[in-house]
Amino acid sequence: MTTAAVRPKLRRRSQRAAWDEEPSFVGKFVKAAFLICYAAAIVLPIWAVVATSFASEAALQQAGGNLLLIPTEVSTQAYREILGGGALTNSLLLTVLLTAGGTALSMILTIGAAYGLSRPGSLAHRPLLMLVLFTFLFGPGMYPSYLVVQKLGLLDTYWSLILPMALNAFNLIVLRSFFMNSVPAELIDAAKMDGAGEFRILFKVVLPMSKAILAVIALFYAVGYWNMYFQAVLYTPGLETQPIQVVLQRMLMSTQGMPGADIGQYQAAEAAPTAALKMAVVVCTIVPIVIMYPFIQKHFTKAIITGAIKG
Repeated sequence: MTTAAVRPKLRRRSQRAAWDEEPSFVGKFVKAAFLICYAAAIVLPIWAVVATSFASEAALQQAGGNLLLIPTEVSTQAYREILGGGALTNSLLLTVLLTAGGTALSMILTIGAAYGLSRPGSLAHRPLLMLVLFTFLFGPGMYPSYLVVQKLGLLDTYWSLILPMALNAFNLIVLRSFFMNSVPAELIDAAKMDGAGEFRILFKVVLPMSKAILAVIALFYAVGYWNMYFQAVLYTPGLETQPIQVVLQRMLMSTQGMPGADIGQYQAAEAAPTAALKMAVVVCTIVPIVIMYPFIQKHFTKAIITGAIKG
């Protein structure tokens, strides 16, 4: 039998599937134009916010107080105002501390609970797992959560911004599934035969093999704490220093002429122009997440799919 006889016949153009056809010039042009417009719709608003935050008062007055794409005069007065040691600086530092401390506490609780629930034969394994699943499927709602925080005496304390969010059922389930399906049971058995206890197995065997999922879970918690707004408004209305998200909301309300929103404590006598100061606060709220995300993005697919689908 010759090679020509074995070689499969090429299908006619009319018999090919749509995805087998070579893209036409018009199709390539339309796709490229769509992607460029889509990218511009994302990048331009962000660029306008950053550019306006660096605009001087004269440039903003010339533009009528609107957002600028290219400021005629650059000034860093808005960022000096934020980082100058006043109320805005305290709010930013508070948000950083809440994010760092809350994420650390949440990771400790989530890792401990996930590892305990992933080990067969652990104490009250099945009831505790059902309790976690129940809280995951049926949320308590705003009013019961507020009553719990109130009865525990946490109102107008910063603990009310950490403890209610300290353990997330979804993150716990994903991490438990990862421990069960991605850490070989033979490796744990070998460690036990060498005399290792549960804590040593956790820190020497399980955690080093779970860096990807731990990075993703930590990012989830950090984003939640950093973007905290509703909890601060609900639980800590009497505190003088509020998270940066609450400060930004008050600034926006004040510039829109809404009653009960005074930002006098956030601006000095020679403060930056209002629009520049607002946009500078917006930049400060999004930059940390933008910086963190590229370093953890490569772990998302491996961590979430392995931890969720296999479980």
